[in-house]
Order: sequence, then C-alpha cells, then structure tokens
Amino acid sequence: MKMQYFPGRTLARFRYLGAKAAGVLVFGMLLLLSMLVIATGPKAEPVERAEREWPVSYREVSPGPIAPTIQVYGKLETDQSATLRAGVTATVAQVLRREGEWVEAGETLLRLDDAEVALAQQSARAALSSAEAALRSIRNQHQLARDLGLHHEAQAELAREKLQRFESLHARSMIADAQLDDVRHEATERAMVLAQHQSRVSDYPNQEQQAEAAVAEAAARLGQAELDRQHTDVRAPFSGRVITLHVAAGDRINAGTSLLTVADYAGLQVRAPVPMQIAQQLRRHLDKGKAVVAESNIAGERLGFNLRGLAGEVKPGQSGIDAFFHVAPDSVMALGSVVNLLVALPEESNVVALPIHAVYDNSRVYRIADNRLQAVEIERVGERMDNAGNYRVLVRSSALSRGDQLLVSQLPTAMTGLLVKPSSVESGQPAELAGQWSSW
Repeated sequence: MKMQYFPGRTLARFRYLGAKAAGVLVFGMLLLLSMLVIATGPKAEPVERAEREWPVSYREVSPGPIAPTIQVYGKLETDQSATLRAGVTATVAQVLRREGEWVEAGETLLRLDDAEVALAQQSARAALSSAEAALRSIRNQHQLARDLGLHHEAQAELAREKLQRFESLHARSMIADAQLDDVRHEATERAMVLAQHQSRVSDYPNQEQQAEAAVAEAAARLGQAELDRQHTDVRAPFSGRVITLHVAAGDRINAGTSLLTVADYAGLQVRAPVPMQIAQQLRRHLDKGKAVVAESNIAGERLGFNLRGLAGEVKPGQSGIDAFFHVAPDSVMALGSVVNLLVALPEESNVVALPIHAVYDNSRVYRIADNRLQAVEIERVGERMDNAGNYRVLVRSSALSRGDQLLVSQLPTAMTGLLVKPSSVESGQPAELAGQWSSW
C-alpha cells in the first residue's frame, strides 16, 4: 500500500521542536548568568553577635527588724451609751438639747413639768408631820402610863393589906362573912386593874415601834417625792453627743418612757474585724504587755489608735475576730463612720521591704552580682505601707545579707545568668521605719 504524505502535520511538528529548544536555551543562559554572579560577588565575613544588656534598677538592702502592717476597715462606735428615761409621769416642759448636739456631764438636757411632783412632795411632807405627831403622842401616853403604874401598884398593895386584916378579924369571929367577901372582891379588882395597866404599859414599846415605822415610811415617801422632783431635770450622765431625741415639748409621758440617748465620747473605739491568724498574734502581743498601735488619716489629720482588746468569739457571718482600738475623745468625729486603719503587727526579724514588682512568682527575688542576675528563694512574711503611702512586701531569706543589690524593676525575661545594666534607685532604707509606730 502506498503511504500518503501530509505537509501540514510535518510543519506543526517542526514548530513544536523549535519552541522546546528555545526554552532549554533560555534556561541555560539564566543558569550561566547566576553562576557568574555568585562567582564574582563579594565574600561575606561571619559577624559575631554581642549579648544584650538589659537596663534595670536595683536597691541595696539591709535585712533587719520591721513591723508588718495590715489594712483593715472598722466602724467608729462608743463602748457605752445611755438611754435616759422619765422617772415620773409628767409633761415635757422644755427640750434644751437637740439631736447631734454636744453636751457636758451634768448638763440639763430636758425639763419636765414639776407641778404634780410638787403636790406629791407636799402630801408626803404632811404625812411625815402626822406620823411624827402620832409618835410623840404614843411616847407621852407611855410616860403617863408608867407614872400611873406606881399608883395602881400602891392601891393594889393597900387592898392586899386590908384583906389580910379582915381575914385576921374573921378568924377571931369579929366580922361577918359578907364583910370579908367584900374586901376580897375589892382586892381582886385592884389586882386585875394593876395587871391590865401593866399589860398596857408593856405594849407601848410595840406601839412606839409601829409609830416609828410609820414615820420612817412617811420620810421615805417624802424622799422619793424630792427625788422625783430632781428627776424633772434630765441631766447628761457623761460628756458626749445626743444621738437620738424621742420626745418634744408638750408630750405627756409616763415613768419609764425613753426621752433621749447620749453617747459617751470618752469611750470612743473603732471596732474592726481582723483575720483569725492576725488576731492570735495580736492577742499574744497584748498578753506580753506590749502595745499594739494603728493609724488613720481622717479629714486630713493623722490619728493614732491603741488596741484595747479583742472579742472573745467569732460573730455569725464573720471569718475574723473584732478588735477594739481606743480613740482619744474627739467631739468632731461622728459615730458610725467607717475608718481605714493601718495596724502595726509585731516586728519580724531579718526582713527586707521591697516593691511588689520586685517579687517574682511570689517566691523569689533576683540579686545582681557582676552585672548578672541570681535567683534567691524567699519567704513572704507580710506587707507594709511606708511613710509615703507606698505598698511594700516584706520578705526574708538566709541568703540575703547587708549590701546586696536586689532587682526592683519589672523584667519579664528575668532569669539566673541574665546580663543586666544596673542603676541604683533611692532605697529609703525600710529598716529605719521599724520604730516609727512607737511615738503614737
């Protein structure tokens, strides 16, 4: 069979082979140029990378005794307040002091109408006069009875002697029986009269005692009336402030009605709950006879407070124990005010005060030696507010000594061996603050 020839197909094959050869040629030329650039380019010398220095701040420390502090919130109150009540039934005549006013001990706060009390006083005085008169009358009768007793005894003796004579005459049959009976009857009557009189005389002491009791009772009623009249002037039992007023002028009140309440400002105290562990430390400190003090800034004035005692039980809803801090009498302070107290706890030995950001993971600090960091494990023993109001953490470690430079910068990359460039900061020497509470 004779093969047929197709000119178009042959031409397409030559075109494909030509395009492929051109691509290979271009790739070869690019490869050659790249080799020439690499061969003729400059040689790069290896560069040594320098270690980075981290700029940080440090503080030279000196471990020593420092008193930790704790911040608590308390309420200003008084250890005693008196609710004055009416001693008599009367009408309120005059109110001299209002709620919130300052009063001095013995000052008249309120007056009651004394008209009814005055009448009761007059009646009691009259009853006393009557009882005293009755006593005098009984004493006079007693004296008269003692005097008459002598006469009755004499008459009775005469009657007995007469009876003896008549009995003698009757024995000699000189008088009749009837005459003897009359004399016997007379002697018996005289004896009976004497006995009755002696009985009355012996009863007079009882009558005098009753009369004396009546006089004493009348005197007591008069004294009560006079005391009631004194109660018409209601006086302050101590210096302080009127907390509550319950009545107004013109009110009719009964005995025992509440009139007003006065707070004793000599017994001011701040009641502040403290954690149980802290309360135990404070109680041990007080038992040793040592003072525990606190301070607060009230209305721009720095005030000191002394711990006077701790509560004996934990109140429902509280996790701590109430501590009572004595407040010096101050007529400006208002009861119920919330007071922010900074309490000085017993001193801790060999501790260092640092900013909070100088403590890492709550368990270590970094010391700087030869411009490199060294981790030091520490124990947190408390907190403290310095004189400038800055918060400080108190830490302790046997590895820290006087003159050590501790990192006080916040450095996220802090680790042992890290190269740093330290610069000193004002240390303030926290150890010097340990005795500042003693002057309060």
